[in-house]
Amino acid sequence: MSFLCCCCRGGAGGDDGGVEMAAPSRVTLDTRGPDVLVDKGVVGGEGIARASTAIEQDAAYWEIRVEAAGDFRLGVCRGLKGGALSGALGDGEKSWALAATDAKAAAGDVIGVAFGQAELPNLTFFLNGEALEAGEVTRIRGEVFPAVSVAGGARVACVFDE
Repeated sequence: MSFLCCCCRGGAGGDDGGVEMAAPSRVTLDTRGPDVLVDKGVVGGEGIARASTAIEQDAAYWEIRVEAAGDFRLGVCRGLKGGALSGALGDGEKSWALAATDAKAAAGDVIGVAFGQAELPNLTFFLNGEALEAGEVTRIRGEVFPAVSVAGGARVACVFDE
């Protein structure tokens, strides 16, 4: 699993040409709706939580583990703020997502999210390691953030760095 950060590293043998490289950004879900609860990466309540870090590389991958089934969606969004965080992901204009009903996921399942600027489709999903055709999205351009929305008792654990 990768961090969502710049994929550039110093050259072989540690010779970075005198350029100081920034440490990878720690991804947290610190932008969220007023009724969303996040505790150690587990998201519950009602509304949207989005990552603190935009996807800064051509490709990124992260996972969620379904803790409690319910109405959840996961994917990417623009820099949603305020009242926009009280709803659900997946409007196709400012957010793109896979719905729980399309994933057919149960408690204990793992859903992977792959986002690639250079690949079509840009956004793809995996259920327990198997590719899902549901939820595939093409033509997402510009800055986006990993995000999840929950409702109806759903709880999901977001994993960005294991």
